[in-house]
Amino acid sequence: MLIPLAFAACTAKRSAGLIAASLAFTVLTGCGQPEEPRPELIPVKGTFAINGKPAEGAMLVFHPANGEEFDVRGTRPRAIVGQDGQFSMTTYQSDDGIPAGEYDLSVLWFDNPDSSNPHDKLGGRYAAPGKSNLHVSIDENTTELAPLTMAGVRLATRRPRTDSADFDQVD
Repeated sequence: MLIPLAFAACTAKRSAGLIAASLAFTVLTGCGQPEEPRPELIPVKGTFAINGKPAEGAMLVFHPANGEEFDVRGTRPRAIVGQDGQFSMTTYQSDDGIPAGEYDLSVLWFDNPDSSNPHDKLGGRYAAPGKSNLHVSIDENTTELAPLTMAGVRLATRRPRTDSADFDQVD
């Protein structure tokens, strides 16, 4: 009776090993799908100000003006404005650029984006494409955009918290 049990244990270990190896091979090689082709990216920089001051931390999202996608994931080029008002375009990896095309911009400007409850200083008024009235055209020769500005913008104030359970949270 010991021989059949030992044989069964050995066979089970071998089967488990084959399954694990097969799974590892599948994970490492992917599902056989070819990698999606990405558009050529153009490194572009610019500046952004609201009411004449650099909008540090504002996020600009570039939406294709014609509504067409340049990849199947619907990726949107974006930029985060620095302390001096400057930004670099990011599509897939930090500062990698933007595909050529026409874009309508949306703008979000959170007071503390790392918070569990961030507050958009613009009150969400410019979160949809076209609402900011900012439009840019990118071609293969574009390296720097003309300064982007929004004037006469009323900043939204954060309403004080009324739920005492939130008073221990730091935003």
